[in-house]
Amino acid sequence: MRGGGHGREHRQRVRSRVRRWSDRAPVPRGEIGVSIIYFDCVGGASGDMILGSLVALGVPLPEIERKLRALPLEGVALRSTTVKRHGFDALQLHVDAEESRSHRHFTEIRRMLEGGALPPRVLRRALGTFELLGRCEAEVHGRTLEQVHFHEVGAVDSIVDIVGTAWALEILQVDRCHASVIPQGRGFVQAAHGTLPVPAPATVRILEGAAVRMTEIEAELTTPTGAALLRTLCDTIGGPVGIRPRRTGVATGARDLAERPNIVRALLGEALAPEEDGAVEVLETTIDDMNPQLYGHLTESLFQSGAREVFLTPVQMKKGRPGVLVTAICEPSSAHAVLERLFAESTTIGVRVRHEGRVELARAISEVETPLGRIRVKTAVLPSGEERRIPEYEDLKRLAQAAGRPLVEVMDEVRSFLHESARTTM
Repeated sequence: MRGGGHGREHRQRVRSRVRRWSDRAPVPRGEIGVSIIYFDCVGGASGDMILGSLVALGVPLPEIERKLRALPLEGVALRSTTVKRHGFDALQLHVDAEESRSHRHFTEIRRMLEGGALPPRVLRRALGTFELLGRCEAEVHGRTLEQVHFHEVGAVDSIVDIVGTAWALEILQVDRCHASVIPQGRGFVQAAHGTLPVPAPATVRILEGAAVRMTEIEAELTTPTGAALLRTLCDTIGGPVGIRPRRTGVATGARDLAERPNIVRALLGEALAPEEDGAVEVLETTIDDMNPQLYGHLTESLFQSGAREVFLTPVQMKKGRPGVLVTAICEPSSAHAVLERLFAESTTIGVRVRHEGRVELARAISEVETPLGRIRVKTAVLPSGEERRIPEYEDLKRLAQAAGRPLVEVMDEVRSFLHESARTTM
């Protein structure tokens, strides 16, 4: 569907059993060398803005045109202009076509793509987007996916947006995509099926489970095609992403918003290694009215819910009352579960949440045979290249109990052994 000003795209509605965001397979973090794109949806998203941002990254328009010639589309020509959006130089994509058809059935689009000699990944990305939109139409009209009759999304410019985006990602050799929180406007739009509220029903359903931000801007910021492209292509929407950017492409649509730049920024770069991708959530609350016997259970519950670290700090609160500052640190993906457990297992009625960065040393865990027995050892690599070896506490305690010796003696003996063995291997 065509966007730009997002004024012509509002046909599709809801879908049946579209994959929920939580159903997506988890994305492995820190795959070094993996090429990724982060779509920063400043002004929303539409098909032409997403494709335009990839062209702005350096994908040649003539090459996209050449790739699209494999499809039975009449007289397609692509061109671009540069316009200003709140001080940004942004690429605006234009699609010229001799064909005047404004509708196609989903089955026709599928046959077109499957017969277009598309590489597997291009076909999967393009057909997946159309299928997502097709399920919307199917539910609206009570039909099967094969009976779906697209309106504007069947027009040639919308096919160019979707298939062109899939080809552009292939040309850029992009392995993974991510997107920012997606803004939504408000108001009404005229569609083939009548007057629809903004965001369109299709857009709302496509983005169920994803991070969106509702605004008071009277415009269709994100179109169904833009939403479907992001949902089909992106592993994450609105989550923290570790990326080392190499280039940035900025694109816009026809509309010039007064409230914000109507742009999509595409950041092309490499995924960071795990130790560089260090986003955490810090949850804190101060409590002065809880039975001290419950703090041990609270700490265990937070760890079971996914907290990486939990600690208690004595504090003096208002009116001189002694209290406890409860701090839990967790991965962003675990924050909701940890927060729920903190409310359930304590007397707090409010929790502070901070999103913070974290720098970690590269590390590995191995098993080492010592004079007292086999233990696990964590080896961390300092920026200088020096290694720091740390024996696992639970293993040290096990050795101490087995030998009937004080834990502190076992700790000292094992650490001395590790230090000496490291010296002899240098």
